[in-house]
Amino acid sequence: MQPHRFILQAFDLEYGHPAFETMFLVERLEELRALLGAAADEDPELEMLYTLDPGDLAAINHRFGLAFHPGGRVTRLTKWIHNREPPYLVHTGFELVLMIDGRKSFALMGESYPPHQHYDEDLFDRHVALGTLHKEVQLEPFAEPVRYRDGRILEGYRTVYYTLKGQEWRIPAWKLVFEASRKSGWNDHFERLQGMLFGYEEWQNDWWLSDIRRRNIRWGVLSLYLAVNENELTAIDDAGHRALPLRSKPLRLLAATWEGPEEAALRGLLEEDGTAAVVRFSVKAGRFLRELASDPQAGRHTLSGERVKDLNRLMVGEIEVVMPSAAAREC
Repeated sequence: MQPHRFILQAFDLEYGHPAFETMFLVERLEELRALLGAAADEDPELEMLYTLDPGDLAAINHRFGLAFHPGGRVTRLTKWIHNREPPYLVHTGFELVLMIDGRKSFALMGESYPPHQHYDEDLFDRHVALGTLHKEVQLEPFAEPVRYRDGRILEGYRTVYYTLKGQEWRIPAWKLVFEASRKSGWNDHFERLQGMLFGYEEWQNDWWLSDIRRRNIRWGVLSLYLAVNENELTAIDDAGHRALPLRSKPLRLLAATWEGPEEAALRGLLEEDGTAAVVRFSVKAGRFLRELASDPQAGRHTLSGERVKDLNRLMVGEIEVVMPSAAAREC
């Protein structure tokens, strides 16, 4: 099993990005989870961003043999993600300082509302007031509010656009790109145009698109993982790996887009009684999230067995076995 990579960051609160950071390896997630305590109870794969108090940091330094000292700055812990692989700085998380430095021309922040504010909007607003940045806000109400069990109600989607002064043309240009993609679907050409509007250099866009092709990423689809039994595996094979069989019990789905799920998460699916394997299949992302997802922002979804037909209608490509059970491997 590959070790998990995590990053400790000393956070610059003035610009909302790490001033410096260090990477460390974790063999067993439960060791780090124990140090984080109750804050990690609802995050089995430790995919959230954690702000550490001095005691948390001291415990992590001691347990993993580190000597990370933030110099009075806020310390945050985050998991390594694919955006750290490129041989250049990906703008995500560094938007403000790169815009002020003139290295990024355009940024957008999109989140459901309320609240009517993204996490570091106050930092951006200071530079809007100073005349360094231009800002526009776009609200798109949902047809019906989304209501969660914890009482939260989301009314729509809020996008905030920022450009350098004199670069305001990039906002309507982006909106044209986005509207065109809604008609034909996102593709490599739209991805390159987006990179150009953001301010990436040509060689950086070349690398990014080459990496997308290398990883066989398909636009507009969502990968789903499901535990199936031996009879269901046989039925999938009989259907040419193009459809899931009908079932009475619920479908417990693990979702992934660009970042594949951790091996531990897949093994967790194998714990269901009678499971022979975990399979992966792709669905049309937009329709799945609108029509079937139990929570559009969640990484796990539970559907009733009767929704198999609806799921099959959204399927793109073939169903693959990605992890057989230990019993199946021994056969």
